[in-house]
Amino acid sequence: MIESILKKGSAVSRHKQAPLLKEREQFLTHCQQQGTSRKALRNMATELIPVIRLLRMEELREVDLEEIKQAANKWAIEQRCNPRVKTYGASVSYFAQVAKRWLRYHGHLKTQSPPPQPFSEQLDDFIRYITEEKGLSPASVKSHRWKTSTFLKWFATRHRLLSAAKLDDVDEFLTLKGAAGWKRRSVKTAAQALRSFFCHAERRGWCRRQIASGIKGPIIYRFADVPEGPSWDQARLILQSADGSRPSDLRAKAVLFLFGAYGLRCGEVARLLLDDFDWRAETFNVTHSKRGGRQHYPLRRDVGEAILQYLQYARPRTACRHLFVTLNPPYRPIGGSALYWIVRAHFDKVGVRCAKRGPHSLRHACATQLLRQGASFKEIGDLLGHHSTDYVGVYAKVDLNALRVVADVSLGGLL
Repeated sequence: MIESILKKGSAVSRHKQAPLLKEREQFLTHCQQQGTSRKALRNMATELIPVIRLLRMEELREVDLEEIKQAANKWAIEQRCNPRVKTYGASVSYFAQVAKRWLRYHGHLKTQSPPPQPFSEQLDDFIRYITEEKGLSPASVKSHRWKTSTFLKWFATRHRLLSAAKLDDVDEFLTLKGAAGWKRRSVKTAAQALRSFFCHAERRGWCRRQIASGIKGPIIYRFADVPEGPSWDQARLILQSADGSRPSDLRAKAVLFLFGAYGLRCGEVARLLLDDFDWRAETFNVTHSKRGGRQHYPLRRDVGEAILQYLQYARPRTACRHLFVTLNPPYRPIGGSALYWIVRAHFDKVGVRCAKRGPHSLRHACATQLLRQGASFKEIGDLLGHHSTDYVGVYAKVDLNALRVVADVSLGGLL
């Protein structure tokens, strides 16, 4: 393995004489299989030599994060004598990164165990209930888990048993979070999560009754959250801003067109698979985040061309079946947070300074433009995947021909 990534005989000899050759080669082979470039492999192989030396390792042993930090600081001090090194901070961070990856691969990185979650059995049982029986979306389950666990951690500092819980505890928690900076909508969604949790707790007999019925969140007025996103003219500038030929530009263009032309949610774009696209029929499938089920969409020509350019010239060769993946190894699907920052970067690129600068603001801009061009509420709802009594819990069955008319409405020329 060492011979395949290093050219100079002296370098190969130095690496072979260093301790733990077998363990280093196993790790480098694993990285190579994950798609790591030869240059990156060479850099990691070189960095592993001082890692082993400064950690004083003759054989594998458990190493904690503090020991790695101290060794990285020693390496930075040594690097000050190296005239080719310009940033010592990078030396520290790269040393620590390689050390942690190598030790984690061999199962010898010692990390601090997170503190136990108070009432973990009750929380896990609640999460199973809302996932398996109520069928909440992954995003809703994640939100309920975080808000409920936050309350239970706070509650555990006051009471040992859940049976001691009172409505006053919930009210005090929500009041404290509101005073600490949570927005009204965040407090309201926390109240909804806790109402659902205490309904479940009452059925299980974990606490006294009538707590859930008394949990009230703050009132959110109907037009309190009027979208503060871009106009459609601004949205068009954002969509046109991804005009480069770099892999990151081609990926960004495909991402922006899906958000702008279809108003998809972050999770819906993140879950797209290569198999979701039928290029002959010019359609694709979307798994909705909130109402569930899969919906059939017509594929606009300009959006399809943007995705094809990304697939042909930017997407790495990887076994991962997700449409959007990282551009650097190890290749893996990118999540909603990465998609948000891709969109946000293009807001900043064209100088759009509205209050909301993420994918959801493009969703609102798309809906507003379609409404102005005469699309009905039902057609727009079908396109955006809104809740409806006709579509809850089953595969979405939308009239594809009618939807194709909506999707083909001129959005002012994306290209």
